[in-house]
Amino acid sequence: MKKILITIFLMFVCANFSSAQVNKWTSITYSFNSGPVSPEYQKTYTITINSDRTSQISYHKGLDKRAPTKEDFNITKANLKKLNKAINKTGILDGVKPDNTSDGMIGGTVKSITITYVNKDPNLDQPPTVLTFNKWSNSPDNINNLFNMMDKMVPNKVWKAVGEK
Repeated sequence: MKKILITIFLMFVCANFSSAQVNKWTSITYSFNSGPVSPEYQKTYTITINSDRTSQISYHKGLDKRAPTKEDFNITKANLKKLNKAINKTGILDGVKPDNTSDGMIGGTVKSITITYVNKDPNLDQPPTVLTFNKWSNSPDNINNLFNMMDKMVPNKVWKAVGEK
């Protein structure tokens, strides 16, 4: 009888751990726009990183009339771990929405991040959640860290391939 009770207890505990609901991000997209500068100095790029480590950068600079340059790459497992840690520190996956209000500054670069994540409860028939927010001069450190990390996820050889470094 004692063994049966212990077994039932362990099954109950394991069931509670396995049903813990955690949001999981599927993609993060970082967009950069140089803002209102002379056309020859303008640049825009978008870095998209998927949770399976596949990634892409779309890059356009200056007066180039061609379509944006696109390069595919994969981030390392170590970088994925760093990115996961940075995303978790923001609290976004727990429902915390970053302050997206302007700091009153006009002009300058525009940086935004869009995170797509699946909902906590897979039994609910709901689409993934998409959250977009901008970087401001008064953004908290955990948000600034996430923005700064996105440029570092792109290997130097990819930056060179798109014509940046």
